[in-house]
Amino acid sequence: MMRSTLTTLMLLSCSLFSASAADFFGTWNLNTAKSKSEGLPLPKQQTVTYTKTATGYDYMAHGSSAAGEAVHATFTYTKDGEEIKVSGFPNWDAIVVKKGMDIKTTVQLKRKGEVIGSVTRVLQPGGMAMTVSGKFTLPDGKKGAYNYVYDRK
Repeated sequence: MMRSTLTTLMLLSCSLFSASAADFFGTWNLNTAKSKSEGLPLPKQQTVTYTKTATGYDYMAHGSSAAGEAVHATFTYTKDGEEIKVSGFPNWDAIVVKKGMDIKTTVQLKRKGEVIGSVTRVLQPGGMAMTVSGKFTLPDGKKGAYNYVYDRK
């Protein structure tokens, strides 16, 4: 009986752990028809790639802005709560990721050391869509917000 209970607890623990881990790795395309933004223009096109590393993941986004300019942004996530310098994001220069490997991830946005907003990434049931929603203060003091929907490529 004790062995059976122990086995059941171990299986339950494993299933709970795997349920919280998210498979968001791979390539995602911005679905502009389902996405919206306020205070800043929606990109014409954007592709995001999450590549698994030994200690976390690399993030890379490329595409074109609403004005048709090339966009390229990157960062490397290794540990929750650690400030990460980013490149290619026009409105912030650093982020702090919480629950970076989970189905629901929160990100604190920073500019020149100050928190200016937050982003939430949610992997949708079935794993074929992902939403990324954010609210922040732009460099000119105005507010910006977006709700981007990405489809797995």
